[in-house]
Amino acid sequence: MPLAPAQIALVAAFVAAVGFALAVGDRRRWRSLLESRFVYGVPWGTLVTVSLVVAFYLLVQGGFRHWSEPLTYPFITWSYLYPTGWLTAGIAHGSPEHLVSNVAGTLAFAPIAEYAWSHYPRDGRDREADGLLARPWIRAVVVFPAALLGVAYATAFFSLGPGLGFSGAVFAIAGFALVTHPLATVVGVVATSGVQLAYQALTQPIVHEAIERGPPAPPEWAGIGFQAHLLGFLLGALVGIALLRRRSRRPAASWVFGATILFGFAQSLWLLVGTVGDDTFVLYRAPGVVLVLLLAAVLSIAVAGSDRPLPSPVSLPARARRLLALGWLAALSLALLAGVAFIVSEGAPLALSVGALLLAVGLVALPALVALAPDRWLSSPTPRRRAALIVLLAATVLVAAPSLPLGLTVVDDGAVDGSNELEIEEYSLTYEQNATVEQGSPIDLGEESIESQQDGLLLANDERELATVAVRDDVLAHAGEETVNVGGFGWRESVDVDRTGWEVVGSETAYAVDLEVGNETTRTFVTDPVEAEATVAGYEVSVAPTEEGFSLRIAEDGTEIGETAIPDANESTTVGELQVSTERVDDRERVAVGTDDTELTIAERETYAEEADPADEFAEE
Repeated sequence: MPLAPAQIALVAAFVAAVGFALAVGDRRRWRSLLESRFVYGVPWGTLVTVSLVVAFYLLVQGGFRHWSEPLTYPFITWSYLYPTGWLTAGIAHGSPEHLVSNVAGTLAFAPIAEYAWSHYPRDGRDREADGLLARPWIRAVVVFPAALLGVAYATAFFSLGPGLGFSGAVFAIAGFALVTHPLATVVGVVATSGVQLAYQALTQPIVHEAIERGPPAPPEWAGIGFQAHLLGFLLGALVGIALLRRRSRRPAASWVFGATILFGFAQSLWLLVGTVGDDTFVLYRAPGVVLVLLLAAVLSIAVAGSDRPLPSPVSLPARARRLLALGWLAALSLALLAGVAFIVSEGAPLALSVGALLLAVGLVALPALVALAPDRWLSSPTPRRRAALIVLLAATVLVAAPSLPLGLTVVDDGAVDGSNELEIEEYSLTYEQNATVEQGSPIDLGEESIESQQDGLLLANDERELATVAVRDDVLAHAGEETVNVGGFGWRESVDVDRTGWEVVGSETAYAVDLEVGNETTRTFVTDPVEAEATVAGYEVSVAPTEEGFSLRIAEDGTEIGETAIPDANESTTVGELQVSTERVDDRERVAVGTDDTELTIAERETYAEEADPADEFAEE
């Protein structure tokens, strides 16, 4: 595909900008700095990692042939009983924009982390490895990429529900870079936006958009894997702190504090999202900002805080200390009871939910438990840096732990059992209204299966522990058609989902949903007949979907007296003394029923938007 003039001009401008930077910059200094830490001055580990992530998208997910519609369902973290999911979710992506965003973050932050760690192990105390692991090329192209992929697997394993994307690892890289080189990481935040803007300018140099209404969809922030981002950041920061202590380095606490706040605000580390019911999403913006501020304070102390001991709780009178601790535990107990009451009232699985709640309350109760300890146990004060590190470790466990019960869910055989489902290999697809989807646990928790009511195109795969809504009913009602891609390693099948219907005057819409694979069409769902509000010459008229189209049913006093297929546009037919005709008015078909004296419009063809974006049912990390 040839480049447009605007794209050619943009490439020329970038080349000129790079040339100008090389001309005015101190090349010898930068080359010396880079070659002191990188083999030939190149961050090979970053490039290898990016190449692996992009190659997975292009080759495994089918991005070469389907750049905008990669295969995703086989690579999502559906359950621990489906290991392929959490082994691939960390490097798979849901769209080109998702991929570019994470690649941009990797290119911005990974070189900083790679520079801090270095391809060359230092002498003396700075030596991290001996033998094979101390060789620069092994460290550059094997160890560093393996560490990044390991973090991606970890964040996928502890994903809070179905997850997809490399961003958990990107945030881990940023956390590591931030504690080792705070100022450079803030520059990396700006570089991330610059790389994404350059990609958008190159792929869409000029954009024309009209005013239009989009499909119904959750808020954009509701699909972001905030838990994986926070978990990755904490893991990266902990590894960075370990490296700093091994090398006896301490960046300035003020730099770490300020950089954490700037990074957290700019990269949405403050994003905390919840749900109320099925259609209401809650963004906890203010609590999220408070979380970033607290994290910045604790992280700066853990990195560069004082080694002076914390004020000992022994300094308080024993009676006062225990009264405060008991009051703290009493408040937590009330919170626990309220949480259990909420879980029971909402009908959530008791064992799984209460288990996660007990873990959270237990971690929050640790300060009170320490205060209740005997005085002789508290005779050795804890340094402030160590205390902050303990808080970071506890926070990391607290962020990761809630994912464990969710990861243990499995899909019951026949979890999606539609009236006329389509089978493709091990996948089952069917469109249903108020369908019951059952999920359970591989271990005996004393609870029955989890049941949920779902509307839309349901996709199930018992082997992958997958049961989800591939296309929501309101999205299909808006767009009229969607495409669902299923498959696995080495194969892919596209399923076209089409909705057709008639809006019955004064009543609801009678519609049908067809699934098309190749040249085969399966009508997977039809509504019940919908009766028009008005009668024609005393007759009741209903629109009824059939296996191949739509028909009109004529009844008198509730007794059906005739039926006919809805005529094509500008054609007519008769049912008894009634004449049925279809006319095209303003590019829309209308069905009228009448006699020689009167005629009433019964239904109009349902219309849809030309195109709508598919709704993702997983959290993009």
